[in-house]
Amino acid sequence: MDELLSKAGSQAVTFAIRSGISIASTYAIKTITTFVTQIPKDDARRIQQLKAQLQNRVEIVSSAIDLIKLVAARGNTNLESTLKLTRDLKDELDEFDEHMRGLITQVEKSVNAKSQKDAISKVEIYIKDLLARIEEVTPFLNLSLTTSGATISSALPQQVSPGLLLQASNHLTKNNSKKVGVVGPSFQVTVFSVFYQVDKEKNGQLRVIWKEDMKRAFVKVVRATETAFKYQLEINQSFEDGRYHNVEDGEETPQSMTLDLCQITKLFFSVSGNLLKLKEQDAPVLVLKVDKNIIGRQGHDNPSVEDVMWLALGGYVEETDEDEEDEEDEEDEDDEDEDKEDEEDKHEDEDVKHKEKEKPSSSITLLEYLIRLASLQENDNKSILEVTDERLSTYLNDENPNSIREHNADVKVVTQEMQKVSLQS
Repeated sequence: MDELLSKAGSQAVTFAIRSGISIASTYAIKTITTFVTQIPKDDARRIQQLKAQLQNRVEIVSSAIDLIKLVAARGNTNLESTLKLTRDLKDELDEFDEHMRGLITQVEKSVNAKSQKDAISKVEIYIKDLLARIEEVTPFLNLSLTTSGATISSALPQQVSPGLLLQASNHLTKNNSKKVGVVGPSFQVTVFSVFYQVDKEKNGQLRVIWKEDMKRAFVKVVRATETAFKYQLEINQSFEDGRYHNVEDGEETPQSMTLDLCQITKLFFSVSGNLLKLKEQDAPVLVLKVDKNIIGRQGHDNPSVEDVMWLALGGYVEETDEDEEDEEDEEDEDDEDEDKEDEEDKHEDEDVKHKEKEKPSSSITLLEYLIRLASLQENDNKSILEVTDERLSTYLNDENPNSIREHNADVKVVTQEMQKVSLQS
């Protein structure tokens, strides 16, 4: 499925996953800090110097490890052995933290200077051993990056809309101060899902078929907790879609679903639903690869091959022209009452702003940026205003060499090429 979407010319991104090294090292550094407050100043000075070296080394290798994990997630199988090294390093940091806690307890309960000195000596040995281990691993990390051809760039990708990116960033930073609730506007979409069917005419090959699940639905990005950056995608169907729905006796009820953002392992953006052969869908489409088995960010280390779901969110299109006629009538009324509007300008401006704030957005691109930036905050557990340019660029860059950019896309040409791909609706 990933290959088919890549052939369809859609922009793609695999969300970079934190290796856990930074988080594990943060705990270890904090434990050392606690330790040095309970020992003599001369000993504390030596331990502080070692702590600074450890922190510096970990910060250097963390960026390399993040990039290696990203390249591996994009399908580079040559990095599997390197990933094992990073996992081993994380385990060693976890063990180091446990040993340190035990030594802190030993210092607190020490009844003589000799017991305290033994604990200090062990801490120095532990830190030096860990530093040596990091220095041993570093050349292999560098070699892996060199042979994979991966690079870290801070350049803003060409296809990114600065205006919409700033809007998405503004919505997130506003929500960061609240620490809970809906991030930005709700989005009015049509929801499609995919299933596989055996094509008897083609020797039993699997055929990908998209089907419409919800003609009209509202999507929201929601921050789920105050204590951490954890987000969910809420999708709620609306029966106000011009279709018949049997709602008597609750026989048919609106569908709803909630996805943890960490379950979205890959994202594809297409400038036109025609590229995916979605009927009557020529508006932009956002395709999500969702692994429901994933619980928390650590689940990405061993992604599940089962229970993977594909969803496509396309711009909702009205089936009638009633809205356009209403808008024309409203424009005529506006011309006739122009003088009256001038008198009540201030009051109406406030009403318009209030209505616009509540009005759902139809920008699939804005939704895409919100998902990307929220995933970045959740992965790094920090505000996007605190992440490096390289990290931000990683989450915004298009990794698909076959993708079609909005500014130069010829939908008709690409649609013709797509006839060769077995995506059917």
